Amino acid sequence: METLPREMVMKAVGSVLAEGYEGPQDPRGTWFVNNAPDAGFLATLDALPAEDASRAPGAGRGTVAGHAGHLRFSLEVSRRWVQGDRGPFEWDRSWAVREVDDASWAELRAGVREAYEAFRRALDEAAELDFLRLAGAIGAVAHAAYHLGAVRQMVLELRGASTPAGAAAERG
Repeated sequence: METLPREMVMKAVGSVLAEGYEGPQDPRGTWFVNNAPDAGFLATLDALPAEDASRAPGAGRGTVAGHAGHLRFSLEVSRRWVQGDRGPFEWDRSWAVREVDDASWAELRAGVREAYEAFRRALDEAAELDFLRLAGAIGAVAHAAYHLGAVRQMVLELRGASTPAGAAAERG
């Protein structure tokens, strides 16, 4: 059985993770986001005012601020997981944020960015790459992709572009 070098595996995981949070490294080719430079989670959050981030697109639905708080928490858990901490983790509190004002929205966005950067450092510094660490890193990529898609759809709804034509424009 052929094995891949740790560096290659982590470079691939890091590249796909970076695309989800930072946007495409090269807009001529992407792994899963559209090719707009602001297609990543961080730029998507930065483009949204606190008022919109606090507004649910429908009754009983979550908010973009809620998704951001959840992802900040999940990135912290992912970092701890890669460092060998297996919890328990209080996932219920990951959805505690629902509404934000300008100051707390700026703080939350900075917190997501810091948690993302800390997770990336933990991946880079992991001396050992066992099954659980790798599965956790891949899970973090899938989790980011899911929430990025959910948030980008919420933004379309909040801006009134939930029609198929608006969705087509969003895909670029």
